[in-house]
Amino acid sequence: MVTRNKILSEAVDKCMKELYSFVLPSVSWDDFVKECKEYSKKYKIWEDFRKASIHRKENPEIWNQYQSTFKDWENKSIEECIGPRPFEFYYLPKEIMKDICDCYIYAYRIDSQQELLNTIEILKNYCKEPIVDKYIEKEGESRYRVYEHPNNLEKELRIILEQVDPSFVEISEQLQNKFFEFLDMAGNFYNWNRDLNSFNASVYLGASPNSNKRAVIENWKKYRNKDIEINEEQIKKEYYGEDELD
Repeated sequence: MVTRNKILSEAVDKCMKELYSFVLPSVSWDDFVKECKEYSKKYKIWEDFRKASIHRKENPEIWNQYQSTFKDWENKSIEECIGPRPFEFYYLPKEIMKDICDCYIYAYRIDSQQELLNTIEILKNYCKEPIVDKYIEKEGESRYRVYEHPNNLEKELRIILEQVDPSFVEISEQLQNKFFEFLDMAGNFYNWNRDLNSFNASVYLGASPNSNKRAVIENWKKYRNKDIEINEEQIKKEYYGEDELD
């Protein structure tokens, strides 16, 4: 059974894979997943070591086992013990990351709040300049469609008010603006951003690539003993294409 949560999970998964298809240094998605699994194993060991350290007085035997194996870990941060998380080794410019994420947000209709606001703007513009279909039928010819432009909302209000009392005509614009005001109030009240918040948390606060180029270079040198270079123009050419950059 297809559920909204499954659709959102699919969006996050595909988005993350596309993000990592443009990172530097280059890495395949499968290799990145392997790195994450290895890190998770190390993290579990470090977490057990930390708990044993906290409860060393209650369980001295367990603490002695961990201390003998991981004696260099005591009084050190998690990064000093097992290194940074895998995504800290891969760079992607912030603007490209946002562009990719925005494409998935649009394609999967994740930002329902923005959709509502866009719909409100469409309604307001339609009230100002309405258009309707009209089908013309002629004998011996196939019917065809044309467009008609009926009175806008303010003119229709003027006609109705004039029938009630001619002195009311001048408030037609005020009534239209009040209607628009209520549409805006509805947009502000029905703030349906749960899906968007979930998507952003899964991507931006999850294992998305690092947008700090200097930090990525330093991580490779410090934790993997490799000197790397990051050519940001290379990423932009791969993502935008050389024609668009020119």
